[in-house]
Amino acid sequence: MGEKDRIPNLPPEFNPIISLREDTPKTNFPDEALPPILREMTIGIAETTGTDTAMAATLILSAIGYCFTGVYRMQGKKDHSEAPVIYSFTVADPSERKSPVVKFIKKPFVDFEMKYNQEHAEEFHKIEAMKNKLILEADKLEKEGSDNVDYIAKLRTEAEQIGDVGKRRIAVDDITPESLVQLMGRNKTLLMISDEAGMLGNFAGRYSNSMPNLDMILKAWSGESFFCDRATKESIQISNPYLSISLTGQPYLWESMVVNPVFRNSGLLARFLYCFPKSKVGTRRYDSKAIKPTIIDSYNRLIEILLTRKFNTQSSKEKFLQFDTAAQQNFTDYYNTYIEKIQLTEFVNCKDWGGKYHGQILRLCCIIHCVKCIIDNKNPEEVLVNVDTLCMAISIADYYKNQAIYAFNIGGVDNEILKAEKALEIIKAKKFKEGFQSTLLKSCRYKIFGEPENFYNLLKLLEEYGYVALDERIAGNNKPAVYVYVNPKVFE
Repeated sequence: MGEKDRIPNLPPEFNPIISLREDTPKTNFPDEALPPILREMTIGIAETTGTDTAMAATLILSAIGYCFTGVYRMQGKKDHSEAPVIYSFTVADPSERKSPVVKFIKKPFVDFEMKYNQEHAEEFHKIEAMKNKLILEADKLEKEGSDNVDYIAKLRTEAEQIGDVGKRRIAVDDITPESLVQLMGRNKTLLMISDEAGMLGNFAGRYSNSMPNLDMILKAWSGESFFCDRATKESIQISNPYLSISLTGQPYLWESMVVNPVFRNSGLLARFLYCFPKSKVGTRRYDSKAIKPTIIDSYNRLIEILLTRKFNTQSSKEKFLQFDTAAQQNFTDYYNTYIEKIQLTEFVNCKDWGGKYHGQILRLCCIIHCVKCIIDNKNPEEVLVNVDTLCMAISIADYYKNQAIYAFNIGGVDNEILKAEKALEIIKAKKFKEGFQSTLLKSCRYKIFGEPENFYNLLKLLEEYGYVALDERIAGNNKPAVYVYVNPKVFE
């Protein structure tokens, strides 16, 4: 008699199901807290791609923030202000349509960059010619032995003040730390937007003999002046550099980042807003609702207006936005009665992130306020930030608070847990409800499970967590065999 003829008939007893790791937060992204146009675009992208609105919203907030960097800062109190810089990382499995979402959001930024450079090409060449003329004249006087050092110094100073001339850059993708510094030197502000967050490995030392180079990416979050003096390269000085980051990546990237001491100990991970969007795989439809052309046009037009304002800003001095009296009191009370108190409770596993939470609220306030004002055809600096805007920012920040707590709690998950999760995926996909261990192992066909003995240990782990029940019996060949029952709740 074979194994199939000796199926035991006794009903199994399952342990109560315990999640292999902390469940993703159940809260939805508060779409209603987004300003008009951004809200409609977020919902439209989510509908046509079959994705969670949280994915599009997170990417949009980072990208929109770029439009105000170097122009505005949000003041919490006299000696504390925050730039509208958002570093975001959206973590989602393959096939979650991250690339199409990024493409919708990124397109108007790329289009504006190309159009701007084409329209100003002649101007760029004139400025470059003027700079070269000043340098050549100074060089000529020095070669001729001129003693008019004051005039020579004046020529070189004027050339330096012109700075680096060339095409403007807005969006960058896969980039090395060295290239980022060069581009920041020319542009002062940049938007790093990509559906491949693996490029962060460049900053951990992928191409520099494992020597990390995070200086720029750390300083550009707050606009801290950057100085680079290398013996083999020209010295670089950048005042108030700002970098907005909008990235997506697969879960394994987050796993590798959170256990990387360079990323964690430097404070880089504490600067990010995290998003683990709810998956809709299995329920999506091909005939999904397309985004209305009017919504796309409104979004593209808004980006064009914001970037035009940014590029036409003459003053290098940032404008400070301030709360009105009611909003100021509300923010102060919220910090004193809530934010500070949860540092040792809710933020116990991510105190570094929690320490920046109130600053993230200010950053969101700055972005939301500016967008609302521009839509209403008002100058943001001429309008005080009100309670309504503060409440919108707090609502969005609360979503990211829960996402961050989850992110840092799942960081560094044991390898056996990861294997157990993969086994469960296969069991669900193949609708395997019961059968011998050998049959299940053949169904899996994954090298990561190793030898039958290792697979048995994995099943014991799943039994401990209530996902399966194991019955050890003697098979028809008089050899011990393990019969596996899958908890029906797995398929619910």
